[in-house]
Amino acid sequence: MVLFTKRLSGIESRLLENIKKSTFVFSDEIVVIEKGLLLMVELTKISATAISDYKISPHLFTNHNLFARNRELLLNCHFCVLTSSYGTHNVIARTILENNQLMRLFRKNDYKAFEWLSKEAQGRFPQATQRKYGRSKLSSQEFWPSDVRRIAFDGQVRSEIKKLYEQLCDFTHPNYEGWKHLIYQIGDKDYVLRTPRFVDKITDGTINLTVYLIKLSIKEFVETFRSYLKEHPSLAEKLEKWQKDSNQILFRHTN
Repeated sequence: MVLFTKRLSGIESRLLENIKKSTFVFSDEIVVIEKGLLLMVELTKISATAISDYKISPHLFTNHNLFARNRELLLNCHFCVLTSSYGTHNVIARTILENNQLMRLFRKNDYKAFEWLSKEAQGRFPQATQRKYGRSKLSSQEFWPSDVRRIAFDGQVRSEIKKLYEQLCDFTHPNYEGWKHLIYQIGDKDYVLRTPRFVDKITDGTINLTVYLIKLSIKEFVETFRSYLKEHPSLAEKLEKWQKDSNQILFRHTN
């Protein structure tokens, strides 16, 4: 297996070593993550059957878009899990969480979904849809995560999402928390690692977060396209089986 050119062969060797350790120590968890990623690929096919309804329900369009983004981002998260690139994993994870929050908001509010689209994208909707959802004349709107949480979530769930989001922000912003994974401590001396280092305990938490984010993405997709999922009973069975397997992984890693 070759990841980079010869100039980075030393880094490549370490990453491959981390992949071997990750897949050996967390073999069951890796299987669940990869099955979840494949399930996301299959679920995307369902939204293709909803294309004709995009014209009257803007949230179908936006959530199809956001789910596809998360599918790609989670694949990169998985690579970071395997290679022990913990800080980078959490930077990507924050974007996934933001996308999930938007999916929930747009599912509840087609007006917000329409305002999020560009002028060009809005113009592709029928005139009746544009008149209904475009009364504000707003387009390409950005929605701050704190505002989305306030509108889309209630009580305890909002607090939990806020706490997780703030933890992930430490890796996105130049805070110490996002830097300490690059440090190897011997006695009272700190050494900056040249390559990622596999740490069993940190991998455990990163895997837990990855599975959780896959579950969130799939949950919002199912809530958005539930009526279309009924037309795919075999896929619904796969989904139910994966949910049980992923719940077992989350229970194992939080107890």
